[in-house]
Amino acid sequence: MRKIISVFLFAVCAGNLFCASAREKEPEWVSAPKNIYSADQYFSYVGKSKNRAQAELLAVEGIAAVFEQKINSASTVSSRMEKAGSEGKVAVAKVQNFSSKIMRSVDVDSLVGVELKEFWTDGEKNVYALAVLDKQKAAELYSGMIQKNNGEISKLLNVSTDDEFSLENYARIDFAREISCINEKYLSRLSVVDFSKASELEKKTVSSAEINSRLLEIARQIPVYVYFKNDPDGRVQAGCSRILSSFGFRTSQDKNERYSFTGDLEFKQNVPKDKSSVQCRYFFKAVLNDSAFEQNLFALSFDGRSASNTYDNALVRAFSAIDSRAESEFKKFLQNIAVHY
Repeated sequence: MRKIISVFLFAVCAGNLFCASAREKEPEWVSAPKNIYSADQYFSYVGKSKNRAQAELLAVEGIAAVFEQKINSASTVSSRMEKAGSEGKVAVAKVQNFSSKIMRSVDVDSLVGVELKEFWTDGEKNVYALAVLDKQKAAELYSGMIQKNNGEISKLLNVSTDDEFSLENYARIDFAREISCINEKYLSRLSVVDFSKASELEKKTVSSAEINSRLLEIARQIPVYVYFKNDPDGRVQAGCSRILSSFGFRTSQDKNERYSFTGDLEFKQNVPKDKSSVQCRYFFKAVLNDSAFEQNLFALSFDGRSASNTYDNALVRAFSAIDSRAESEFKKFLQNIAVHY
C-alpha cells in the first residue's frame, strides 16, 4: 500500500510539474509579437479573451486602430457604387475569412491585408489571437484599388455631353466625387503603410473637393420650380427649396423651368378620446418632373402623425417631420440616378 501511495504521489507531482511547464511555455509572439513579425515589415497586435471570437475581434481592432479611424466607421454605400463594384468598374475593399462579428464591428477598409496568424490558449483558458498586417502586401492592394478608381473617375469627368446642365450629368459628376471619397480613404491608409507611395499616387488623384466644386457649378445652372398645394404659409415649399439649395440647385418661381418639384399636402386634426394631446395627421405627395423628356424622375409619397398639447405645436412638428423625410429621400434619389458613360 505504501508503494502504491508513493507511486501516486510521484504521478501527481509529475503532473503538476508538467502543467506548470506547459503554462510557462507560452509562444514568443504572445508577449513579443514584433520579435517574430518585424515592425519594419508588419503591424501586429495580440488580442486576449476567454473566448476565441472576442480575442480575434480585439486583435483585429488593434490593427484597425493603427489607421487612426473609428473602429466602427463603415459608411453607407449608394446602390450605384454597389453595382459598379459588382461589375468590376470600381475597386472597393473586399475581405474574406473574418467572422460576422468582426465585419459588423470593424470598417472593411481597415481590414485590407489583415490576417489572423496565430492562436494559443494558456492554462487559465485565456485565448490569445495574433492579427498581422503585411505592409508591402497592403500597399500593393491599396495602390491597385486607387489606380483603378482613378481610371474610372477620369472616364466620368471626361464624358462628352450636349446636356451639361442636367440631372443626369450632375449624377455622373457626383458619382466621380463619391469614388474620389473612397480613394481618399485608401490614400490615408496607404500613407500609413507606405508614405512615399501614397504621396506619389496623391499627385495623380483628383480630390473630392475639386470634383465637388465642378458639381456645384453644374447644380447652380439647374433651376427647379417648386410648388405645393394646400401649403400653410408656404412652409413645406420653403423647406423643399432649402433642401434643393443644400445640394447646390437653384429654386425658381417660373413654371416653365425644365425641372419642377411639385406636390400636394393634406393635414387633419384629431383629438384622442382621453384628450391627452392634439394630433396632426399629415399626407405628403410630390413629383420631380423633367419636362424636356416628359418624365417623372422621382415620386415621393408618405404620411405620418405628430402630437402636442396644441394643434399649432403639432403642426410645427409635422412640418419638421416632412422636411426631414423629404431631405433623406431626395438625397437617396440623387445618389441612385442611373449613370451612363
